[in-house]
Amino acid sequence: MALSKPQLGIQSPIQCQLCERDPKISWKCLECDLLMCSVCKNNIHPKIKTAGKHKIISIKDILSPASPNKDAGSTSPSSKDSANVDVTVVEEYQTQLDGVVQLAISLDDSLWIGEGFHKKGMRLFSSHTGLQKVKCERNKLKVISSFNIEVFGIAITPGNDLLVASDEPILKQIKSGTNKVVETVYNVDPYQPWSIYVTSKNKVIVGGKNYAEDKGIVIVMDQDGNHEKMYGEDQTKGISFAIPWKITATNNDHIFVIDMTFGDNRKGKVVVLGQEDIINTYSGHSVINTEDIPFKPYDVTTTPTDNVIVADMLSSTLHILNSSGQLITYISLEDKGITVPVSIELAMAGHFCMLYIGTPEDDHNHAKLYKLNMIGC
Repeated sequence: MALSKPQLGIQSPIQCQLCERDPKISWKCLECDLLMCSVCKNNIHPKIKTAGKHKIISIKDILSPASPNKDAGSTSPSSKDSANVDVTVVEEYQTQLDGVVQLAISLDDSLWIGEGFHKKGMRLFSSHTGLQKVKCERNKLKVISSFNIEVFGIAITPGNDLLVASDEPILKQIKSGTNKVVETVYNVDPYQPWSIYVTSKNKVIVGGKNYAEDKGIVIVMDQDGNHEKMYGEDQTKGISFAIPWKITATNNDHIFVIDMTFGDNRKGKVVVLGQEDIINTYSGHSVINTEDIPFKPYDVTTTPTDNVIVADMLSSTLHILNSSGQLITYISLEDKGITVPVSIELAMAGHFCMLYIGTPEDDHNHAKLYKLNMIGC
């Protein structure tokens, strides 16, 4: 996660998905689920056999923020598409990882991905898979650097450095432009850090677990590493965590924490923290989540309009929440050909909001990374 959503360079905007040349997108066909330039809209799309029945809308109509939903205050959206939110797959990348569990977007167009495991033995002719810095080159990923380290969480700093929660209480850092892993001033001892988020106000939020006392905690620190606030330390306000798995925050200083449980209980929840106490707890929706497919949030990120996206791993669904943690709408990723999302992150490419989604390996391939255009959020 970053101080603010990274602005990708001018080489990154989406091209027309028909001619794959013109970067000026003006139209979208709702039936084909394609973004088009004006030339292809007038000359190429009409050649589709059923084009006469297709609905084409201007990109200007879908780039504007979603209109407020009168039912957003409840836990039930008025309809699946009530907020006019949608995603379109732009690119699919094959990795050499067992899972894209860690994902962060640098300020220079590069990505940090990783499966998070230190592996014994030398890797003479291949990159380490614990953590990788990669560049997207057309439909392939180029590995720039790789690290054989344990990684529980990562976040981008305002200086484009990478903060790393590893297997020690002190956060590590990889300085921009170097391959050196060094210690930082951020110390959460006696807790094992699991998640990191850097806010728009330069605060570093860390979620950790004290295994000796079986207690989770969320710590807010300043740039010097001073602990300004701790949630869950004494549990007197009913705040407790199993494992603060992932964290994000909104502009109104609400902190969203994925509280994860393992073992036989596969359920998770999203806890929304205010200045002193819990504002809301989101545990999924009955339309999506059942006894057989419980709510299993695996990653979370904040949108430019201050909504929050939660990746639900077991149902392959994106839950879109407002800044108070109430459900606005949801998107089925299976409809887009994506299953088991385990990491998500957002960046801006001009006026376009790009969503990256990481998945684990399947029976036939290593893990994949997807790049999507997101509208209305």
